[in-house]
Amino acid sequence: MKVTYLRGPDLINPYAWVISLLRRMSDPQIPPLPSVGVGNLRTGGTGKTPLVEYLVGKLEDAAIVTLGYRRKYRGCFTSLENPTPYHLGDEGYMLFKKTGKLVVACKDRMKGTLMAKERGAKAVVYDDVFQYFKIKPHVSILLLRPNDPYSYVLPFGPLREPFVAYRYADILVFNFKLEGVKPPPKLGKPTFTMRYKIRGMVEKGRVKDVRGRRLYAFCAIADPFSFFGAIKRSGGIIVKKRIFPDHWWISKETLAYMKTEAERLNATPICTEKDFYRLGDDSLAYLKVETEVEKGLTEAVFELLKERTKIKPPL
Repeated sequence: MKVTYLRGPDLINPYAWVISLLRRMSDPQIPPLPSVGVGNLRTGGTGKTPLVEYLVGKLEDAAIVTLGYRRKYRGCFTSLENPTPYHLGDEGYMLFKKTGKLVVACKDRMKGTLMAKERGAKAVVYDDVFQYFKIKPHVSILLLRPNDPYSYVLPFGPLREPFVAYRYADILVFNFKLEGVKPPPKLGKPTFTMRYKIRGMVEKGRVKDVRGRRLYAFCAIADPFSFFGAIKRSGGIIVKKRIFPDHWWISKETLAYMKTEAERLNATPICTEKDFYRLGDDSLAYLKVETEVEKGLTEAVFELLKERTKIKPPL
């Protein structure tokens, strides 16, 4: 499969032309630290955060630099001085709690990189940087869903820019989520796959079986039906569900109401891991999802880093 031009509705979509022009006209800077950028083409729900978590665990003394989307405080903050979801964003805070790595939330990614460097970071992994045209990471990874090659730009499809932009990535990763892994299309780039595996539900710090459990499922993520579907595939019984907008700050009053309603229904309140960390309520259960990445991705990333930065691969 080869895509080298705008096609279909993208040909008459002014936004598709504008974003393509902005990319071609950009003059990005090279970060002062060895860097890996993770991004996507579609609007949310592709699995950038799990992939960032996976990659930062392979790099010694690496920091995570993120926008911190929909956090409550504007500005630039680090997990050293402000380890809260209000400063880092829900995804940044979850990454900090799960990896123990330095996380920097800053709209200006170069400034965020310099902040990380000042605090001892030797490398950075960028979360959601593919459409941030001011920076060119040493290695750019584009995360895709199986139908992205056949999709179009908003409002005619889910993409933020035309699929042809995949050519600006160094490595492609197709996320099949919980679907069976199929051979991804050949696009002339090093290509790998990733998928999710449900390990159960975490309740009061312990991993338990989901099968047969009555659950009050709620979430504030971009793809809520993947969450509900994962519960059903695992044998959980959803007696009620609630959907909030992506990154929504669920109020204490709303949470208290849902917990009371779950009790009335003889069900356990369950959310995603991201929601769990954002809410900070240990009485909630969350679905335990692990990321499985095809072998060879780490080696491909370090080979490019070694070539472009002379970094010694810490494998």
